[in-house]
Amino acid sequence: MDKSKLQQLFGKDSNKRPVMMLAICLALIIIATFFGALIQTGGFQATVEDLRGATNSGTITLTPTGGEATEYTVRGEVESGILFSPKKASKDDLRPAVVFTHGLYNNREMQLQNAIEMVRRGYYVLVIDRAAHGHNTNSSDSPYGLPMLQAAKYLYNLPGVDKTKIAVSGHSMGGSATNGALQIDGIDNAAFTSGGTRYEAGTDASYRAGYHMGIISAALTQANNVPSASYIGSNVIAVGNVKASADEFFYSSTLKEAAYVAVNKDSVTELNYTNYYVKKGDEYVKVTAEDKFRPNKQYYNYTTRGNSTFYLQSSQAVNFTGRDSTTLDDWTTVNGGIYNVADGSLIAQPDGKKLASVATKGKQLASTACSIRVIYEARETHPMNHFSTKTAAHVIDFFYNAFGNVEGVNYKAPTNQTWWMKEGFALLGFLGLFGILFPITDMLLKTRLFASLKGTVAEAPVLLTKPRKHVSYWIGGILTAWFGAYSLQNVSAGDRWMSRTGFNSLFQGSEGFIYANIGPIAFWGICCAAFAVVVTAIIWIINHCINVFAYGDEAALHDERPFDGFQIRSWQNVLKTPILAAILVAVFYGIVNILWAIAVVDFRIWTFDIRTFSFVRIV
Repeated sequence: MDKSKLQQLFGKDSNKRPVMMLAICLALIIIATFFGALIQTGGFQATVEDLRGATNSGTITLTPTGGEATEYTVRGEVESGILFSPKKASKDDLRPAVVFTHGLYNNREMQLQNAIEMVRRGYYVLVIDRAAHGHNTNSSDSPYGLPMLQAAKYLYNLPGVDKTKIAVSGHSMGGSATNGALQIDGIDNAAFTSGGTRYEAGTDASYRAGYHMGIISAALTQANNVPSASYIGSNVIAVGNVKASADEFFYSSTLKEAAYVAVNKDSVTELNYTNYYVKKGDEYVKVTAEDKFRPNKQYYNYTTRGNSTFYLQSSQAVNFTGRDSTTLDDWTTVNGGIYNVADGSLIAQPDGKKLASVATKGKQLASTACSIRVIYEARETHPMNHFSTKTAAHVIDFFYNAFGNVEGVNYKAPTNQTWWMKEGFALLGFLGLFGILFPITDMLLKTRLFASLKGTVAEAPVLLTKPRKHVSYWIGGILTAWFGAYSLQNVSAGDRWMSRTGFNSLFQGSEGFIYANIGPIAFWGICCAAFAVVVTAIIWIINHCINVFAYGDEAALHDERPFDGFQIRSWQNVLKTPILAAILVAVFYGIVNILWAIAVVDFRIWTFDIRTFSFVRIV
């Protein structure tokens, strides 16, 4: 298109800058997408598929108690998942498979860290959305862990999957789902009841319902308590746990000897603070009534009731690994140590910073004759587990020990990771996606339809003199930031403001907005916006009064005009503004959806993610 046509389309003031910026942003998006796809498929060695409401079926031969060998149907189901399939997998080249899922208020993409690393090592990987999360609009699981088991069955039915090497793993709430799946799948587990029906292991009725089939052969809970021994059937050859040293939600434990355990600050008050200790240097000192209560100070309790920090010295860890805490003097569990649960023996352990699988080059240690247990701990917090090279290494090490290195796939040490590179390229994607809005807006404002929205540059006021200029800006910023933190804490502590104002019934969950915290977050956002407007107005009024006193009739020349943008120049512009906004949103999410449809790639850095949404959520 020549210059004259550009001018006809965009006006005489058209120039090359928006077009060049548009080209640069598109290039950034394409680069981020290409390398994202390259990394998440292990160099295009796997295919990626977005599953929505997917089902499949297969068969398994089981012998019910008192009966004969019978072929039962294995029904796989995935409400929302991403499936990575190795291209070389086949009936003659079977591969291990693992289901990953996320925790509360997250989505399936939060497990891509682990998914990418297992895909690189030749695994089938399926990451799924939990009920009422992501694209999964189901309200709940019944029985708990069923979707996890159904996803494992989906993998079981794929022709290239080794049916003896199927694992499940979930973070936080997903860890509970992992434990639940073990309970209802264990081939010789205790009976459980669901929907008023009792399902006994080894019965024809249970097999026909899809329970106690022994589909799962390994499980790894992330940032959640280890499964009860009664949940682990004889079909499971490996169970592990990945945890943070400072997990704030799980891992209450019992210690052999009392220790100084940090107390949750919210539980310490002026009425009970003298029951605790404070740390002075390397010593712990008992608090007395003469000491002043400090709500933000860290207090300690001298107790045998430990938390996550002490879990590797607890009876729970000892018993999980197959030892008997009642007969042992030392309750230490080796971080990353591989235990034979049958006798509690330590069969492998890390060598310095090298995990156990490094020495064996990924040799399989688990078997039907040697079911293994392992606990990994990283020096981090609960939410850091799914944004951590240490935790990713622990996940890799577990599956090496459980299933071994895939035949025909080069061994890669647990520290050999690329998932973080995908998130690095995602930064380019962010720059491209958000940056593209500027040239498109500029180009649209040069069209005849939207030209009236482009206002003239306002005459700048005489800047406020120091130090008033800086004080005004900083007070507004500090107060708004403080209110954001204070109000969020207030809302989350009991919804007191919401109940008083009636906003607690204004935002309700629905099929389109299924998260439980939509109402509080929406209310919090409204409060923050209103507070920011009020603070801005008050600061403007104060500065105006000072200007009147200092400059008299020339006060208006020194007044800043923070609300000029609210002026309505015409009713046509009122209608054009949402149309322009809708076009920009359509362009933004149109690109996101096109990239997803072509490459199944999202732009994500930890919890900050640009992903596809159903139309109702965009609206």
